[in-house]
Amino acid sequence: MQADLDTAIQAIHVRFGEHSLQRAVRLPVSEPWPSGVAVVDRLSGIGGLPRGRISVLSGSATSGKLSLGLALLARATQALAQVIVIDPGRGFDPSALAPLHADLRPLTLVRPHDAATTGEATTALARAGAGFVLLLGSPGEADLAPLEAASARSGTLVLAVVEVVSQPLAYASSLTLGLERGGWLYERGELIGVRSLVRCLKNKLAAPVGQAQVEIRYPLGAGLFFDTPVREAAAAPATDVEMETWAARSAAV
Repeated sequence: MQADLDTAIQAIHVRFGEHSLQRAVRLPVSEPWPSGVAVVDRLSGIGGLPRGRISVLSGSATSGKLSLGLALLARATQALAQVIVIDPGRGFDPSALAPLHADLRPLTLVRPHDAATTGEATTALARAGAGFVLLLGSPGEADLAPLEAASARSGTLVLAVVEVVSQPLAYASSLTLGLERGGWLYERGELIGVRSLVRCLKNKLAAPVGQAQVEIRYPLGAGLFFDTPVREAAAAPATDVEMETWAARSAAV
């Protein structure tokens, strides 16, 4: 019986690659990268985003998901030697990071021509050991398995920012946070930000922590509050919701 099982495992390795099937004792332990954005580090359950895994920020337009992604990207430029942005939509402007005190020297911007190139580029950079890859969009279904294997082998942290999480991406991700806009923030009649509910939709690494309500402030707030980006906003409306303020630049998406 054991000989038959070993033969079957070897056949799978030969046909689909070594990382298609592994014994549990060989699986790498995912270490957290403390992002400094308290709500993310808390909801992850491990104190940070998981290295060597795919994480996802999802939500509709104006939910604040891109703002949160940019804040995490800015932190990564300060802490890691190599940071990549994959921008197939060609809408990312590095100047958007200026209010977040990002260091642009370790940042590389990649603008693929099509979906196939996007997947290939993301996987190649993860395999090469880029510390942090921000993917503005969803990888193709065929690209997810190679991307998972590449990031696990190198320890690259991959963060995808999407509106809707496809079923293959939901399966491949280790951590998925969903954002939902609850209302706008005004001060003296001026729009200064958005209030969003952040929910932990999936977590392979720890027990689900729950949700938190955050206030995402636009450029002025980011400049004023970047040194302490998460602040208490108000008393929670329910016992399972923690109110926090996250001051960060938002592109209103």
